[in-house]
Amino acid sequence: TIQASAPEILASVREFDRYEGRGVPDGRVSLALRLIFRASDRTLTDAEVQETVGRIVAALEQQHQAKLR
Repeated sequence: TIQASAPEILASVREFDRYEGRGVPDGRVSLALRLIFRASDRTLTDAEVQETVGRIVAALEQQHQAKLR
């Protein structure tokens, strides 16, 4: 979902933490992801990256009922 909803500036996605337990509702998990953005021909702007993150979060919310914490 992340890769499908992001433009080419998303260079990589990596899960670096997964938690199930106290503070997380039953049947849910808390994930921490590292997203790396890169363009080979220019420097990315904060606005470009924030817009892309917004698109990714919206897609995760819609398709997986995910919530940004």
